[in-house]
Amino acid sequence: MKKYDPLTFWKFLRFGPGNTTYACPGLKTLSVYCRGNREQMQRLLEPLPFELADDRFVVSIADFSNNSGRTYYDAAIILPIRYGEHVGGTYYFEYEDKHTTVAGGRELWGYPKHFARIEMEGTPEGFRGKTSLYDDLMFEIAVEFDSSVNRDAWADLQLFPHYQVRAVPEVNGPGFQSFDIISRNTIKDYKLIERKVGRGRVSLGPVIAVGDERLRIEEVLGAEHTVGDFASTPENGVPTVVASLI
Repeated sequence: MKKYDPLTFWKFLRFGPGNTTYACPGLKTLSVYCRGNREQMQRLLEPLPFELADDRFVVSIADFSNNSGRTYYDAAIILPIRYGEHVGGTYYFEYEDKHTTVAGGRELWGYPKHFARIEMEGTPEGFRGKTSLYDDLMFEIAVEFDSSVNRDAWADLQLFPHYQVRAVPEVNGPGFQSFDIISRNTIKDYKLIERKVGRGRVSLGPVIAVGDERLRIEEVLGAEHTVGDFASTPENGVPTVVASLI
């Protein structure tokens, strides 16, 4: 039999192990803050072990072009949740534009990543972004910079730490081999360089839905475009297991 070191399998997977760290100086992020329908958002969370902590949420696109290692775009809808005494955010809808980062994020840390085409660009008024795949629109967002807008409507929204479910299915059964709730808190190492605030716009596609019902936005609170130094460090970026349900 071939003498084999299982750690060499990482080369086959083409992404790194769970304790991999990385950094993205000058990370650019477009975020639009919304108020949703609380009852609908609670139904959205029914498949997860979390409770809804707030009826506000964020729709965002982040440009990791300066990332150490693989570069990519990330697009997400992040919901505020509670698990026991833990309060933070969970990535509910998430998309990236590289197959390896999609697979790595899902398998390593439980982020619900899917592949999509993601765009973000400056406009004469601010920034715009779009997430789509072929004819399917996930969402379009934009900010129009406006000095009369302030962050009071969303500044207190708690979306960190992140809490995700990392579930490994049984190979030959109906359930899961493991079912862990994991946490990471990269905001502790984030250094803001620039923030510009304004009025936000959001258009959600039919795939952003609760069952057959499209996710509703009751109010767009505002938007911001930020530039900052991001780091996933051993202390805060490598996840820890909060609970194991199996």
